Amino acid sequence: MKRVRVKLIVRQPELKSAVGEVFSLDLAEGSSIVDAIKALDEEIERAVGVFPVKGYEGLLHMVYHPSEERFYRQVALQAYTESGVSLNVRANPKLALPNNTIIVLVPQGPCISEWEKTVDR
Repeated sequence: MKRVRVKLIVRQPELKSAVGEVFSLDLAEGSSIVDAIKALDEEIERAVGVFPVKGYEGLLHMVYHPSEERFYRQVALQAYTESGVSLNVRANPKLALPNNTIIVLVPQGPCISEWEKTVDR
């Protein structure tokens, strides 16, 4: 089975203190940003046991509305290929990521809209 490498940069102070902020993930071909975040949640759980941001079960819980299949408004998100081509993963969270995709995720980014509460799964 083919694999893709994804670099996920998460700008979140509690997470950075506990496990860092730059993660290299080896995912199955056809994986999406949602799959990448799930894989990172598994790595975080193996490393520290409990998700280090109080009030959240994991990074996916913190950034993604499961029933509406979209990212919360306060989440800042950018994804691009190694050659600089932007990928609109916010509009299409199930988009298959190409090899060497770089993702920058700010779970509690600055926003001009009203803050959304997270939904439990």
